[in-house]
Amino acid sequence: MLKLFSKDERIEKSAPVVGSYILKLLEDRDRISIFELAKNLRKNRLIGVRSIYYGMIFLYALDLIDFNEPYVVLKNDKNK
Repeated sequence: MLKLFSKDERIEKSAPVVGSYILKLLEDRDRISIFELAKNLRKNRLIGVRSIYYGMIFLYALDLIDFNEPYVVLKNDKNK
């Protein structure tokens, strides 16, 4: 069973790693549809919906993204 943080899960499915995949998708644009995000992540990697959900929660907790339904919005990053 996938947990938010566990020493027994595969590292590729952990929230920080999936969060980095999400941030890579948001590099070129400031927002992406949740459906498009899930489609892109599931197409190229063996990442489940729950892992994507935990990755988004992780980024939201770090105040890196916000939600504007149905979009995931990258918060303003002045370090680019």
